[in-house]
Amino acid sequence: MVSPQFDKVRRILRERRVASPPSTDVVELRRRMTEAVLPAGEDVTVEAVTVGGVPAERVAARTARADRVVLYAHGGGFCLGSPVTHRKLAGDISRASGAVCVVVDYRLAPEHPFPAPIEDLVAVYGAVLESHPAESVLFAGDSAGGALIVLAASRLKDARLPMPAGLVGLTPWTDYLCAGPSFVERADADPITSVPELANYRNWFLGAHAPTDPRISPVHADLRGLPPMLLHGGGGDVMCDDAAVLAAHARAAGVDVTHRQVPEMVHVWHVFAGRVPEATEAVEEIGAFAQRRFAASLPGLSHKASSADDLARRE
Repeated sequence: MVSPQFDKVRRILRERRVASPPSTDVVELRRRMTEAVLPAGEDVTVEAVTVGGVPAERVAARTARADRVVLYAHGGGFCLGSPVTHRKLAGDISRASGAVCVVVDYRLAPEHPFPAPIEDLVAVYGAVLESHPAESVLFAGDSAGGALIVLAASRLKDARLPMPAGLVGLTPWTDYLCAGPSFVERADADPITSVPELANYRNWFLGAHAPTDPRISPVHADLRGLPPMLLHGGGGDVMCDDAAVLAAHARAAGVDVTHRQVPEMVHVWHVFAGRVPEATEAVEEIGAFAQRRFAASLPGLSHKASSADDLARRE
């Protein structure tokens, strides 16, 4: 049984989906996503930064420590979204985790297809490592961003660079063919995600690359040696099987995985934290996971927060 708050939000989302005709215009789709943003909390500060030559936003709740960083990859099918669209969620995660959230404004397809966003994430991480130990950095991302953080971590492993403390994937999109059962079973009921639009995003992002290429697909990549993962799936999301498949693939590679699927929840329901109890609980779980990973990796870390300048920003 879902909460009345979630049921109300779901009804509103369904009404909006009916009122929004399908589109193949990426500019129009980006506009729609930006117009749907929710405001960040009053305790959250936002600052435009450049890290490793890549634009980003530094989002920090009042209680966040600058010596702990959540490197965030926003969702949007590799083609939509920005730090602006994910400012509220980043602030909520910052508050729950006690860490500064750096939301990477990675390059988007179709203008910048694979491997551009992965390269941007790796560049930002490399710059953060100049002032922070890897153990003080956690990767997180939703939807397509949930795939990007796994692919970026895989690149780091291949380059023999230090791993972040953990990975958090919120309703990750990993089945680019949209062939899993949930894409059929939930297509009509899902109030957010359009399977035909996903096919456009896939084609824009992949170009001539195969959707099963291990450099592109987390569920075909070699995940051995990756840090512990927390994966969330929503039972009302066409992508709900993707989190489960990724969890199984990671476990088979020896990765410590915590996977939770919440019945009836929609794609990235976490954005409604503070308004919907199920979303608040999910973000609190992210925060608890992050704090456990930081504590396990950095037991002797000083409680004195380092300067915000340590994130190597350049105005």
